[in-house]
Amino acid sequence: RAVERVGLGGRIDARMRSLSGGMVRRAGIAQALVNEPDLLLLDEPTAGLDPEQRVEFRALLREVGERSTVVVSTHLVEDVAAACAEVTLVEAGRLAWRGTTAALTALGTDGEATGSATSPIERGYTSALRAHRERVGAAR
Repeated sequence: RAVERVGLGGRIDARMRSLSGGMVRRAGIAQALVNEPDLLLLDEPTAGLDPEQRVEFRALLREVGERSTVVVSTHLVEDVAAACAEVTLVEAGRLAWRGTTAALTALGTDGEATGSATSPIERGYTSALRAHRERVGAAR
């Protein structure tokens, strides 16, 4: 069932070395899902996936998140916005910001694109981290 959920049902008998990089990544995700864990920790889970696979994976994360706690460590803020209900930003081991994806997006709706932060959620991410750095600097 886990192999089917990640779209590899047709390759279930294939050797790992015969799979593409994205397929190997999806096989790893299937391994993480096979026992239906209560807590699932994922580090950069969409790395190596093509855009279509990323969209499918986001949907899978939302589905798994209905029954399990899913912790995703990623730099891809758009993946977070599409797949997660709550966001916790951690910087240098400290809690920098916590809230909903909507609240994080709201932090970036008034600002202009700066650097590579072009979407509201990316600007919200940047704004939240900047505010955290200012608070930490002021506390020193």
